[in-house]
Amino acid sequence: MRAQSAIVLLNVTLMTSGSAYAKHPKPPKQSEFENAEIRVEQNATDGDTEVVIFAKGGDDGFKHFRVGSPDRRIVVATFSLDRTVRGQRELLFESPEPPGEAILAAYPEGRYSFDAVTHRGERFAGTARLSHELPPATVILSPADGASIPAGPLLIQWSAVPGAAQILLELENESADPERVLTFNLPADATSFEVPAALVSPAASYQLSIGIVAGNGNRVFVEVGFETE
Repeated sequence: MRAQSAIVLLNVTLMTSGSAYAKHPKPPKQSEFENAEIRVEQNATDGDTEVVIFAKGGDDGFKHFRVGSPDRRIVVATFSLDRTVRGQRELLFESPEPPGEAILAAYPEGRYSFDAVTHRGERFAGTARLSHELPPATVILSPADGASIPAGPLLIQWSAVPGAAQILLELENESADPERVLTFNLPADATSFEVPAALVSPAASYQLSIGIVAGNGNRVFVEVGFETE
């Protein structure tokens, strides 16, 4: 009789456990970030170096977001607990720029993990690799730094950089209020670009930046300043 009672109790326990398991909600499916990037940007003219992190998910905003380093530190963490604002869909972070490359000690090379949860409960996960290797800087040939040039079509020229993946050109009118910035993404083999006369104002101060983008995403910029007559 005791043996039969034990068997009955065992069956009841298994049925109860199975029922509870069936009602347990499934963990939410993880999605991949549309963009998850970490890179080094250096201004060779000023000697400043920073680390830039960018992330973009789906259509919903992030409630929680964090980035972990290869040595298991959390280098970025954000929280958006107010549901009425619905979080942020795109996130861009720029580190401080201490002199030289000192910031790189805080961001070791390797694979960084990206994790996020949206306000609707969707989970995102991804990784991005950081390299400290920087591309060579270009040399701006024209216009010269400190030059005064006639207003009109502006021919910009710079030296070729073998192995570049892309050229970024930024022209900022510092005299405009608010300041006007023109940005152009150019092919890797480009060494010149003509800005139309309609985009060049007379009697204005300009800053020109040209960046070399490497295959690993890292970027090195050089700058010159000039004026138009």
